[in-house]
Amino acid sequence: MIRKRWKFGYKEPPPTLMVLHHEVPIAELEQVEHGYLFRYLPAFENMELAPLPGLSLGGGDQFFYELPTYFEERLPDMTRPDIQEWIVQNKIPENARLQLLARLGSHTITDPFEFRLKAVA
Repeated sequence: MIRKRWKFGYKEPPPTLMVLHHEVPIAELEQVEHGYLFRYLPAFENMELAPLPGLSLGGGDQFFYELPTYFEERLPDMTRPDIQEWIVQNKIPENARLQLLARLGSHTITDPFEFRLKAVA
């Protein structure tokens, strides 16, 4: 009996980082081809929050070629040996910026917003 091996591949959807305020999703940052797409969610306006630094309000989706500064500043110094060791131990590629944000930059003392990866249904 000859068995064929089917070569089907499953590609994961691009990651989406949710920005939460008191457990309520208020914005999201999606990794897209050649950059990032940021959008405020209706809850943001309902809560009457001030725009996030460098991320204007209105106009719908905002496209960025690079990770917006607000998010970049939440990442730790990637050259630190302890951070490098953590990345290797957790098997997260350094270019997986949204995954790193969700794990290493999800909380800060000075910012009330929390980051989480959006669960895929």
